[in-house]
Amino acid sequence: MTELIITWQGLLFEAVSFLIFTYLLNLFLFRPVRAILKKREEVIGSNEDKQKDIEKLAGELNEEVENERKNLRFEINEIKERFRKEAQTEANHILSDIKTNAADNFNKAIEEFNKEKISITGSLKETAQYLSVLISKKIIE
Repeated sequence: MTELIITWQGLLFEAVSFLIFTYLLNLFLFRPVRAILKKREEVIGSNEDKQKDIEKLAGELNEEVENERKNLRFEINEIKERFRKEAQTEANHILSDIKTNAADNFNKAIEEFNKEKISITGSLKETAQYLSVLISKKIIE
């Protein structure tokens, strides 16, 4: 069997080869990979910042929407209340007009009734007088 002979020139050659190999690995592999990882971390960091900004804006928009909803509900309730009051006022006005018209019609009906009563009473009196005259003539004869 052959013996393994280690010499200082062989060790030096191996060490220099290893250093050159690690330098080349660092130059062509590790530096680009580190640069890519660094860019990736920057992109992720900027995306996280953007995400936080978007979440903050979304929260602000939600608050604005809630405030607008509250304001709209308040305005809607005010409008409903105003229309209810206007409707109540209009209904009261219509009812008072109807009451006035009904009272006028009732008074007119009473006046017509009284006129007819007077005319009927007058005609009954005339008829009664005529009959009394006839009866008295019959009695006298």
